[in-house]
Amino acid sequence: MQLLALICYVLSFLFQIVAVYICITLTFKIAGAFRWAWVCLTIGLTLMLSRRIFPVIDIYTSGNFKLIDAFFALAISICISGGIYGITKLIESEKTKNQVLSLLSALDPLTNCLSRTEIFSKIANEIERTLRTGNTFSILEIDIDYFKKVNDQFGHQVGDEILISLVKHIQESLRDLDILGRIGGEEFLILLPETKEIEALQVAERIRAHIASISHHTSWSEPIQITVSIGITSFKISACIGSNKQELLKELVHKADQAMYLAKDSGRNCSCVL
Repeated sequence: MQLLALICYVLSFLFQIVAVYICITLTFKIAGAFRWAWVCLTIGLTLMLSRRIFPVIDIYTSGNFKLIDAFFALAISICISGGIYGITKLIESEKTKNQVLSLLSALDPLTNCLSRTEIFSKIANEIERTLRTGNTFSILEIDIDYFKKVNDQFGHQVGDEILISLVKHIQESLRDLDILGRIGGEEFLILLPETKEIEALQVAERIRAHIASISHHTSWSEPIQITVSIGITSFKISACIGSNKQELLKELVHKADQAMYLAKDSGRNCSCVL
C-alpha cells in the first residue's frame, strides 16, 4: 500500500509538471490582454507542485501515507493536465482556422491571385515604404478586350476558364517580387516594386505580346485567343506632398485606370502610360 501511494504521488507530480510546462509554453505563445491569465495559472500550478512533493517526502521520512489522498491527487493531476492539453489543441485549431480564413480572404476565389482588398493593401504598403526610402514603383492595370463577347459567345464557364488561364500566363511574365491581383470582372492590377516608368512599360509590353500570341485551352472545343489593354502609371513622390496614404492609393489607381481606358481608346491590344 505504501508503494502504491508513493507511485500515485510521484505520477501526480509528473502530470502537474507537464501541465506547468504547457502553461509556460502558452504564456510565451499567446499575446494580448489574456496573457496574464496563463501567467496566473502557471504560478498556481507551480505552487500546487509542493502539495505533490511533500507527501512523497513524508513517506520516505516517517512512513506515513494516505492512499485515498494519493488516488485523488493522481486523478486531479491527470484531469488538470488533460484539460490544459485539450485547451492547447483548441487554441492551435482555432489559430489554424483563422490562418486559413485569412489566406482565403487574401485570394481571389476563382483565379487564386490576390483579391481586390489584398492588392490594394499591398500597394498602400508600397506607397508607405516608398515615402520612407525615396525609391519608385509602378502599377499596371490590365483589362481583357471584348470580354463580354467571350462570355456571350462561349458562356460564363468558359469565361471563367479564360480568366484562370490569363492569370497563369501573366504570372509567367512576372518577376518573383511582382504582385498580381484581381480587382473585379476581367480587370487586374499588378504591383511592380522598385520599377521605373520605362521599365514598367517594358513589362507591360512583354505581358501584352505574350497574351496576344497564345491560345487558351478551355472546355470549349477549340482554343480561344484574347488580347488585353494595359494602363501604366508610376508613383512619383514629388507629386504627392500633403496627401495621406489612402488618398495617394486612390489617385494612383485612378491614373492607372485612366491609362487603361486610353489604351482602349487607342485601338485595344496596346499599352499606354499616364
